[in-house]
Amino acid sequence: MGSHFDFSFYCTSTRSIFSVPTIKKSIPFLIFIFFVSSGFTQPDAVTYYDLGVKDLKSKDYVKAIGDFTNAVSVRANYSEAYLQRAKAKILLGDEMGFVNSESCADLVTAMRYGNKEAVEVLEKHCMGECFDNKIAFEEPEMVYCGDFSSKVLAELPAESALLSNMVKLNLFNNKLTKVSNNFGVLYTLISLDLSSNAISEVSASISKLVLLKELNLNKNKLTELPFEFGNLENLKYLYLRSNYLNELPKSIARLKNLETLDLSLNKLTSIPLEIANLKNLKTLNLVGNDIPKDKQAIVTKLLPNTKIFFE
Repeated sequence: MGSHFDFSFYCTSTRSIFSVPTIKKSIPFLIFIFFVSSGFTQPDAVTYYDLGVKDLKSKDYVKAIGDFTNAVSVRANYSEAYLQRAKAKILLGDEMGFVNSESCADLVTAMRYGNKEAVEVLEKHCMGECFDNKIAFEEPEMVYCGDFSSKVLAELPAESALLSNMVKLNLFNNKLTKVSNNFGVLYTLISLDLSSNAISEVSASISKLVLLKELNLNKNKLTELPFEFGNLENLKYLYLRSNYLNELPKSIARLKNLETLDLSLNKLTSIPLEIANLKNLKTLNLVGNDIPKDKQAIVTKLLPNTKIFFE
């Protein structure tokens, strides 16, 4: 019949063109082409992120969480994706009527990778519930705020290295005599209260707490600060009231984000000229120090936009 297709003829005629050995040789090349082409079509981290942002705006929080999860699976250090996934989890929790603590872990990760907005969200959502030193180590990875105040502690608990996500620690009114090297493991801290202890020494390991935003060392026995103190470049609030400081390290000039500096009731007779670099300083308290009038005038001139209290 005219419409009949002679398959045997087709096989015979094509065999001369595509012989079996040729096909075998072509297989590796075809596999290579497949993988290369699939690499070009697979969505990248930014594509997943953009999808997540779109779903977040549409209030499809579950899908957004999935999109941002895909983004960080492709790019592990994608700080903005961790931040947005945290926001999606928070909004989903609000919608469903529960608190999603997993969002805090995302925020800590985003903060570690340099996302500053994550710090603000952490302060709002993850620092309300604090655990004392007896409960904190039962599930240390779930602790974001530790309240170890008034526990007669002479040293930071050795197991504190397990508190890998803690962002706030209160050690007010203990028996600490120094800020030891042990504090260096708490590199996720953004708030640290060491007031009302007997601290006379701050080790160089304080420089590891580079994410610190607030540090309270009021009512201790400090006579000096280490040069490494200047590494705390994210500090906004520094309280050193009622110590025995007779000078400040010149490295204080590196604390360019500092807004509040309380140095009242110390033994200062002068302030380093480098303090002029603190352009964001709003309040400087020097009440109760023995700074001569001429040097007060110099400080006032160096910091024209700062409220300075000498008495």
